[in-house]
Amino acid sequence: MRLIRHIGDIKVGDVIVYKGIVAKVTQNNEYEGFVDVIHYGADSLFAKRTVAEECTVLNLRKQAVYVMSFDCRTFEADIVVQRARSRLGEKRHNLSHNTSLQFVEWAKAGKHVLSTQQTTYGTLHLYNVYSWCDLQKGSIVEFTYYGLNHQGIPTDFDEEKKTITVIHYGAHSLFATNTVMEDILDMDLKTQSLKMYRCGDDMPFNEPDVVVRKAKERLGEQNWRAGNRSWDFCLQCLFVTDTENEDILDNHTEFH
Repeated sequence: MRLIRHIGDIKVGDVIVYKGIVAKVTQNNEYEGFVDVIHYGADSLFAKRTVAEECTVLNLRKQAVYVMSFDCRTFEADIVVQRARSRLGEKRHNLSHNTSLQFVEWAKAGKHVLSTQQTTYGTLHLYNVYSWCDLQKGSIVEFTYYGLNHQGIPTDFDEEKKTITVIHYGAHSLFATNTVMEDILDMDLKTQSLKMYRCGDDMPFNEPDVVVRKAKERLGEQNWRAGNRSWDFCLQCLFVTDTENEDILDNHTEFH
């Protein structure tokens, strides 16, 4: 952390401890000014915490203000503010994985790994989705389905309508036959939980358009069983199988 000596040392996109992301700086003099910050705040001690943009009065003669330092690569200042503002109104504060600190780290540097999942293809990392900019078509998302964690392949999403289109092994009722289907999910990222799996850099995964194509080719399939549930279906779409690897090698040989 870096102690601020003068108001002019505070820049847009900085993280002020323990306030939030700096969105605007208005300097009265060398030691006094106003700073607009985006953070997880609350109107009272017992109110639900909400991401808000608020103006804070600073007097460096009376206050010790620190700017957080980051060892990792960070976004440009305008992108940091844009990312922070994309979460205004969010009410998903969680002491274990979504505090004010984790909010500013997300805006400044990127996603936090919630957990890892070992698969036959390699290790997947699970992240919370907080903003529409986090979503990627052809990935694996995890959402609540009939009260349980469930996975699907996102093929489209609409921020304005707050919907996500996914292909998954689902059912129209608890006792209906499980079928690979395309569903449109209502999703308000300000209040609802959504997670996404990401691959390690060394994993041979398919391009997003290939993942979506493979998922759509299986629409209507009713072969749900152990080893071919929605999670398995997603993995089979996302990753290059042994057969596909052989085809890639054959094609590579033909052109060399």
